[in-house]
Amino acid sequence: MSKPTKTRSRPQFSKAELKAYEARRAEEVRRGPVGVATDAAPGSVSSRRTYALSRDEEYAIIRSDLRRLLMILVVLAVVLLIATIVLR
Repeated sequence: MSKPTKTRSRPQFSKAELKAYEARRAEEVRRGPVGVATDAAPGSVSSRRTYALSRDEEYAIIRSDLRRLLMILVVLAVVLLIATIVLR
């Protein structure tokens, strides 16, 4: 069996993904210190403090994000249903 010709490289994140990630992290910082604070390297992209979250805290954030996305999905489905009925 031959080796694959392409090597796997790290995924490149878009500017929007990086901005969304930084917004989530900023909101977590506003909530208050949750874990152990560490300082980032001075030459790094973000020299703000980062917090290590426990698994339960990460799951709580994921659940709240999924709940928010579900609410958006419901609202969009209702708008689509109403638009379909009205525009017939």
